[in-house]
Amino acid sequence: MSRTAAKCFGVVCLLVPSSAGLLAQKPPYDVFPPAEPPYYRVRYEASDKPGELAYPVNYTVWVPPGVKTLRGVVVHQHGCGEGSCKSGLTGTYDLHWQAMAKKHDCALLSPAYEQPEKADCQMWCDPRNGSDAAFRKCLAELGAKSGHPELAKVPWALWGHSGGGHWAGGMVMLHPDRVAAAWLRSGVPLLKDDPARKGIKSHKLPDTALKVPLMCNLGTKEGVTVKDKQFAVVWPANETFFNEVRSKGGLVGVAIDPLSSHDCGNQRYLAVPWLDACLTARLPKGDGEPLVAMPTGGAWLAPPTGTEAVAAAKFTGDPLKAAWLPTEGLAKAWTEYVKDTKVTDATPPPMPTNVRLRGNTLTWEAEADLESGLASFVIERDGRLLATVPEQGKNPFGRPVFQNLQYSDTPTQPLVPMQFTDTKAEAGKTHTYRVTAVNTVGSKSKPSADATPAAQGADAIAGKRVVFLGDSITQSGGYVAFTTYYLEKLYPKRDFDVLGLGLASETLSGLSEDGHAGGKFPRPCLFERLGRLLEKARPEVVFACYGINDGIYQPLDKDRTAAFQKGVTRLIEQCQAAGVKQIFLVTPPIYDSAPKAGEFDYDAVLIEYAKWETALTVPGVHVIDLHTAMRKAREGRAAPFSKDRVHPGDDGHLLMAMTILAALGVQAPDETVAAIKANPLFKLVEQKRAGRSAAWMRHVGYTREAAVKPEPLGTAEADAAKVQEKIDALRRRE
Repeated sequence: MSRTAAKCFGVVCLLVPSSAGLLAQKPPYDVFPPAEPPYYRVRYEASDKPGELAYPVNYTVWVPPGVKTLRGVVVHQHGCGEGSCKSGLTGTYDLHWQAMAKKHDCALLSPAYEQPEKADCQMWCDPRNGSDAAFRKCLAELGAKSGHPELAKVPWALWGHSGGGHWAGGMVMLHPDRVAAAWLRSGVPLLKDDPARKGIKSHKLPDTALKVPLMCNLGTKEGVTVKDKQFAVVWPANETFFNEVRSKGGLVGVAIDPLSSHDCGNQRYLAVPWLDACLTARLPKGDGEPLVAMPTGGAWLAPPTGTEAVAAAKFTGDPLKAAWLPTEGLAKAWTEYVKDTKVTDATPPPMPTNVRLRGNTLTWEAEADLESGLASFVIERDGRLLATVPEQGKNPFGRPVFQNLQYSDTPTQPLVPMQFTDTKAEAGKTHTYRVTAVNTVGSKSKPSADATPAAQGADAIAGKRVVFLGDSITQSGGYVAFTTYYLEKLYPKRDFDVLGLGLASETLSGLSEDGHAGGKFPRPCLFERLGRLLEKARPEVVFACYGINDGIYQPLDKDRTAAFQKGVTRLIEQCQAAGVKQIFLVTPPIYDSAPKAGEFDYDAVLIEYAKWETALTVPGVHVIDLHTAMRKAREGRAAPFSKDRVHPGDDGHLLMAMTILAALGVQAPDETVAAIKANPLFKLVEQKRAGRSAAWMRHVGYTREAAVKPEPLGTAEADAAKVQEKIDALRRRE
């Protein structure tokens, strides 16, 4: 099927003979990051049927971990040509765009059309040529894959570059009721036939599209001030589009990048806040409700190629010839952007979390600053500056960023890991490390919690008395047994002394809901027994997993949150005063439910509790973020971990154990629950755990439905030692 030559507003899109059989996945489209939860991917082959998509395409979506119901999807659409199309393979992995999507409970989706070099871009960037149907099909399939079927029906926030701008604008014309806002970088659709562009079909401008906020964004070298270069046709096309939409009252603005040409420059520092404002104003609160009308009362206006904006009421020119800006804050950012692209940002980025040390290699996790993204990380060793990662970020088109950026505003491959190896660490010396995030305007986050090698590997707990504290999940013993099993199995020459002393219904907050246990008794609080426990057991290491009961299954409340936080602080202080050397706070497991839109979601409370714990920076205290790990794993499976939303089954307990072991730097093999439970070693470990835990609980004493007074251990330790002899005989066989 032959094609004719076309030009997509500055991008020459020559046509070559093609067929579906010639367009199988080939370089450069065969190298891309893996799509494991929270990432999901579908791919469609090319079609040779009229009206269907003529090129293969990959759609990759990111779903914010922990989101219950998606409210929308942000689409990051690359431009024309093989290089730009290839760049779409990493768009979903951009931390800055993820931060904006996450704020609004939106997914982030990036298509990658496998357009051959010099082939006709119109065959995908005009959505009527099959990409509209393929896009809507992918939303349904990705929704099913991710466990979020609502993805097929939620509103869209569209961003497109060059031919991607043509596509995004075309989707506004075709589906104005679905589009919350659209940012058109260096590309717009035709609204009237142009004899000079016979290969491009015009769109009709429906009245409903006039209600969709639009921004035409392009570089000054695309025909504004430089009129004789390759991309000089971009501004005339944008100007025509703007005048047609604005003259009819459309909510459309123009933002001229004073530094760039057809690349994306620093546009994201205005695009992200602009889309953020539009989503804030327009996303409906309830599932399935229509988009909210964009407020216009606080709008500002500016000459399209000018540099100053004023409140609409004070604008003296023709408002239907002026660029429309939704709010005063966006007008200020626009003024800064069109001057020199230096959009200011007074807020620091979020603090890095989950900082871990494996040997001399430091890893961490971090979210991007919503306004200014991530430029780098500062690594401290023993309180002194050690390194900046990266030493110099790469972005030939704008501000240097941590992930580096390509022409079409996407991260480079391979993706940059959050990792640093200290090649100058002194052998045999223990160092403490911290990580600080830096955004692209130079603002720094709070330093992370300390990371030291003391918390790594079996040495963290081998030969030490280890006590696990918690509620019924801990008392049931599953994850404690799995953890102990792997320690015994993987380190046969080490000795482990692990006690599980969890108590059902227990809290740190001291709170209890009305009618708990049918009104028979209030929830017990750890501090009724902690003093006796520390005195009798004398642990050197404590693992504590609380939180799921502490919110007493009610909505987030500052007093209940404060009670939990006070309880965690008291636990740390009391343990350290008793001589505990290391404390591992394990964030609460998930509340495993799937509430409908508008329903109360108790897991939202646990998310906040986990966030607070992971931000703690207390010497000798390490935080294991179980909640995030469990939520991520839950999103990758159809079945819940818990039948009653609270108590995980065996596979949930195994995940908990694997998360704890990973935090210790222990690499456990992948085994099924059935295989583990059939192993004679596990049976002995569980026998020892169950008998010893029950005896120690009675020895310490506790109060629940009734007071259990402390009693002697009797033969419990001797009995446990006999079982340990059998364990050692199994694991230490040559």
